[in-house]
Amino acid sequence: MFKKIRKIGVYILVFSLFSMTFFEVFRPFSVLSQTNVSVSATVATSITCNFSTTTTAFGNIDTSAVFTSSPNVTTTISCNPGAGCNITVRDQGDGTNGGLYKSSAPTYLIPSPAAGFPATANLTAGTDGYGIQAATTSAGSGGILTLNSIYNQTGNTVGRLSTTSVELASSSQPVSNRQVVITHRAAVGGLAPAGSYSDTITYQCVSN
Repeated sequence: MFKKIRKIGVYILVFSLFSMTFFEVFRPFSVLSQTNVSVSATVATSITCNFSTTTTAFGNIDTSAVFTSSPNVTTTISCNPGAGCNITVRDQGDGTNGGLYKSSAPTYLIPSPAAGFPATANLTAGTDGYGIQAATTSAGSGGILTLNSIYNQTGNTVGRLSTTSVELASSSQPVSNRQVVITHRAAVGGLAPAGSYSDTITYQCVSN
């Protein structure tokens, strides 16, 4: 009787081991399917210029002082070309030379330094002269705007306004909301005819 019970125990053990082996061998295999998805995007080129105002005025001017128009003009530029962007300035003047122009008879030009003369002028009361100064602010991010040295002036020194486009400021990297503040200054001599003088200055933002 004892021997039979022992055999039954052995049989049960063998069956259990066989069952475990059988299910390990015949477990279903995993099936793998793989697909690659290509993702693309294009960032469009963008250049924007915003101006704080499109008009500025000297009001009445005379031989007593060097005058500053009001308000100053702030240009805010954003651009994303990798090589950056720049701001250019071009003056109407009398169509040949930059300046404040009296178009009614007798015509007269309060000149900005003309071609052939130094690119900057130190304005003095009682002497005809006209031009701009430029300065940057800490506003914005990205690359840094570098001013053309002609316009990076203070005091009564101004840079020439030309009837052809001249670089005012530039960046070699993308910029966001960088600013240039432009000051317009003028002086007049005693021989300037009384009347209304005006000028149109075109500022343009372009990619490098």
